[in-house]
Amino acid sequence: MSEPMQSFESAVPHLRLVFLLVIAAFFMDIIDASIVTVALPSIRNEFGSSIADSQWIYGAYAITLAGFLLLMGRAGDIYGQKKIFISGLGIFTIASFTGGIATSLLFLVISRSIQGIGAAMTTVTAF
Repeated sequence: MSEPMQSFESAVPHLRLVFLLVIAAFFMDIIDASIVTVALPSIRNEFGSSIADSQWIYGAYAITLAGFLLLMGRAGDIYGQKKIFISGLGIFTIASFTGGIATSLLFLVISRSIQGIGAAMTTVTAF
């Protein structure tokens, strides 16, 4: 077997893993935008917030995601798609954790905003 063919065959499992990681990250970005609407009444009761205030939990994520898409696309062009994707994955993960341990509505909204930035980084550089 030729040398290029052997190196391609050894890279196939690695490529599959990368593809699955990208798909999983993209899925998390999309599902995270809508899943919070199911939990919104419980979150509102937990923090004792009004309906208007609790809408920021969803809005903060959506606004920052939409607002940072173009910027992160350009950052991917300048610094490399892989770097931006991996950084975005880390930011999204940390912000998800901090949102999960939030003790106030403000802390949760800030975490959701940071999640939106991470989601913009992974969404725009995923493919």
